[in-house]
Amino acid sequence: MAYNLHIFRGTDWTDGADDPITADELLSIDGVEKFSQPPITNPRTGLSMSMGMDNMYSYGKAVFMLEDGMITVACRNEDVPDVMRPLAEALGAVIQGDEEEFY
Repeated sequence: MAYNLHIFRGTDWTDGADDPITADELLSIDGVEKFSQPPITNPRTGLSMSMGMDNMYSYGKAVFMLEDGMITVACRNEDVPDVMRPLAEALGAVIQGDEEEFY
């Protein structure tokens, strides 16, 4: 099970976003892009496959999801809060972990 960080505008991530972050806001920030991997072809079947969902974005080396007006990113190493901090600041948002600590 992954440990997640949540970027949102509000008082506690478990209460949801008071002021939801929108996809348009995200895409207006330098460095944020829609995430999708290039399609690959299954050599046995010839079928093309790709990964990506409408709510997945990338920022630097981080890939995250936007759901219910809140960003959720898996915290796979100790650098993730620092990578995401400029994004949170640009959105006027805060970063909070699954255990309710703020970064």
